[in-house]
Amino acid sequence: EKLAGGAKVAGKVVAGVAGAAVAVGGAMVAITESTREYREEQGKLPTAFEAAGFASEAARSTYEALNGVLGDSGQAVEAANHLAQLCENEQQLKKWTDICTGVYATFGASLPIEGLTESANETSKVGQVTGSLADALNWAGISEEDFNKKLSACTTDAERQDLIMNTLYWTYKAAADQYKETAGNVMEANAAQDNLNAALARLGEIGEPILSGVKNWIADMVTASIPYLESMIKKFEETGSIW
Repeated sequence: EKLAGGAKVAGKVVAGVAGAAVAVGGAMVAITESTREYREEQGKLPTAFEAAGFASEAARSTYEALNGVLGDSGQAVEAANHLAQLCENEQQLKKWTDICTGVYATFGASLPIEGLTESANETSKVGQVTGSLADALNWAGISEEDFNKKLSACTTDAERQDLIMNTLYWTYKAAADQYKETAGNVMEANAAQDNLNAALARLGEIGEPILSGVKNWIADMVTASIPYLESMIKKFEETGSIW
């Protein structure tokens, strides 16, 4: 009786709830779709570090340090995963994050950090300077030819890794320290944005199986409708009518 007596009000309430439900549903779909790439990237991070013998905490701290500088989760994950292969302990990981900070502070996007970590990894294995590592050395006034001689004098991958790391660390440490001081607000903003991205990604993770179920349901409907559509088209071709 109360509902009937207040039909107009009730109608507005129902319409409002329905509209809100549609808005929330649309937002969940948008979040699920927009965070998929981020979730894929974050899934690669612990996999690479655990395969290299590091704890998941090391993966997270390395990623956060790099992302704070780069402000790009994809680049940060790629660079961190290269470091997982390059480094043997967490102390080396920390040194390399300082190297990456100093290089970025000095050259910005003109010397991509993920390219530097990849080429450093390759150089330690082949014993000759490759890729972006050559730029990091040459642009700092370090002779690539002389550095190759030092690499040749090393007898193991570990020795070459130490040579590369320590050379770059002492070359770019001052720039890293200065950047942390002068761009602290930017690094905090990047960290805050990543916290928001991570929170939205958790919502996307919840919505993913629901969205997958809806997609499969629509696919089943489309598949089931194909024979009827083919029949209608054939009938139209034969008779000029679908009736």
